[in-house]
Amino acid sequence: MSTKPHKEAGFTLVEVLISLFIFAIITAGTMTALTQSLRGKDRLSASMETLNQFNAARSILRSDISALTLRPSRDELGGMNPYVLTTDGEALLSFTRRGTQNPSGLEQRGDLERVEYHFEDGALLRRSYAHENPAQLAASFDRVLLDNLEDVKLWAVIYQFNSFAKIEGVRLAANGSASLKPNAILFEVTDDFGEVTEHLFEIGA
Repeated sequence: MSTKPHKEAGFTLVEVLISLFIFAIITAGTMTALTQSLRGKDRLSASMETLNQFNAARSILRSDISALTLRPSRDELGGMNPYVLTTDGEALLSFTRRGTQNPSGLEQRGDLERVEYHFEDGALLRRSYAHENPAQLAASFDRVLLDNLEDVKLWAVIYQFNSFAKIEGVRLAANGSASLKPNAILFEVTDDFGEVTEHLFEIGA
């Protein structure tokens, strides 16, 4: 009887190379999917943080502008400010608001507060003073509402004849005509990606 030698069990070099090639493709695909998932999660987290920041800023702006009162005020040297509401100058917006809390009457003041909005170093700031007529060198309190911004523009909005007009650089004097009184304030915010959003706040609403 003749016997044939049995082939040894195992993989050929070609089979091993093909297996490694397939494994490399699967690994690359998995890593790509994982990387995209992590980047998507980071973008989602950043978007949620920005959205929360905008919601907080809008809440503060709505509170301030709804409580805006067009009344004369004094400057730091004791003279009368020429405007009760201005949307140009050093500050984007400057006005007096009512309704400021004074818990337990700790300070000798009423419920009025002087508020200014500034755009500085890529951030929208709310600057407030403890009194509606701040003295010279009076301390101010700054709060960053929005950061990482490219630009902030502001208009006064007037409703007339079933339409509205955006007016840049409104200066409303204490004895200003009622027809020139703005009905709302519009903020146009441009973020660092160039995306523009508009935020409208009605005065006294």
